[in-house]
Amino acid sequence: MIEKAIEAGESEVVEFKRELPSKDKKVMKTVVAFANCGGGRIIFGVDDATHSILGVNDGERARLQDMLTDMISDTCAPQIFPSFTWRSLEGKALFVVEIPQSSQTPYYIRAEGLEQGVYVRVGATTRKASPEKVRELQLRGQNVTYDAVVESGVAPVPRKSVDVICQAIREYAGSPARSIGVNQLISWELLRRDAGALYPTNAYRILSGSGVHFSGIQCAVFQGTEKVNFLDRKEFNGPAYEQLENAQRFLMQYLRCSAVIENIRREDVYEIPLEALRELIANAILHRNYLVHAYIQVSVFDDRVEILSPGGLYDNLTREEMLSGMSRLRNPLLADVFRRMNIVEQWGTGIQRVIQLCANAGLPAPDFDITGDAVRIVLRRLPLAAPRQKKERRRRPHKRDEALLAYLKKHPDAPLREAADAFFVNVSTISRFVQDMRKEGKL
Repeated sequence: MIEKAIEAGESEVVEFKRELPSKDKKVMKTVVAFANCGGGRIIFGVDDATHSILGVNDGERARLQDMLTDMISDTCAPQIFPSFTWRSLEGKALFVVEIPQSSQTPYYIRAEGLEQGVYVRVGATTRKASPEKVRELQLRGQNVTYDAVVESGVAPVPRKSVDVICQAIREYAGSPARSIGVNQLISWELLRRDAGALYPTNAYRILSGSGVHFSGIQCAVFQGTEKVNFLDRKEFNGPAYEQLENAQRFLMQYLRCSAVIENIRREDVYEIPLEALRELIANAILHRNYLVHAYIQVSVFDDRVEILSPGGLYDNLTREEMLSGMSRLRNPLLADVFRRMNIVEQWGTGIQRVIQLCANAGLPAPDFDITGDAVRIVLRRLPLAAPRQKKERRRRPHKRDEALLAYLKKHPDAPLREAADAFFVNVSTISRFVQDMRKEGKL
């Protein structure tokens, strides 16, 4: 076990030290970082550059363990409880300090204080935590997620806003007209009632597009393969579900599309499956860190599409765990309402489904570039010799459109799901049709 850890090198959970601990604050910063993240091991007696086994003097084991325990107790806060083991490798002694994953975050260096003394693990390095990361650690230490917070000073929610959100949820979910109302939003913790007024949690504010800074999606098309020259760019704000639809429409303008006839029906097939792109953008909305002052970015290049989600993986989830289908929800209330709206399916299945969709389309698996600050997903486009032109999306009159418009006028309160079932299309198609008709003043 120890041999494999040394052979693999330093990582998010392993740090090597050549010599036994001293009063060096660097070791204590690593202790704090491991406690704030998923725990980890510091192995004394290993060269961090060459992985050579140097060994340490193990003549006074009890004294060394007591000394390090005192150092951690005096230097770090809240209290951290390490465990110690001694291992022998190549005839040399190694001193292994295990720092457990701890729940009273944020942990910090006492002398530097809470604002400046919080450290986290990013890859194989220990870094000072950003203010946004400190806030997230504070919430985690309180067993609270950001989307469950009612911000101080936030105004009550107007009843009209609540009605709009309830109608949107009903339409996406295909629920009866009066099945979702204020009581449901309160039970789902999107709203809280206080002194007769309704106050929004951050989940409600994100869902409705009301006042959470940097909660939009920036979409752009670049010339070539570098982020230098813009060909087009848009920023979408407003309700989270509308941002998703708008981002998908933006991509549909620039991705190559071919027509496939199946069972006498024409189906548009895009070079990158729209279902995969939609899933990844929805995941970005649900899993991003809204404390970070940055937008979700969707970028189209000649050779790829990139989706950038601010904030790394949540709650020490690893890349391997994510790819295997494990999920830890940074914004569980928002994720729950997206699931109720049929925007996402069972939690944890999305990434594997995206990989399969790409494989079915003859594309390589997406690349997942994960840091402590962001998750960047890269989907490759197949090369094409001819230059790509923006497609003008113009609605052509069609008998089905006339019938659908008549149906919607006759049943203005009917859920979109009913219309989708009646006309054998999906809900997003109906939603786009409704928005187009409203823009044209026909609805």
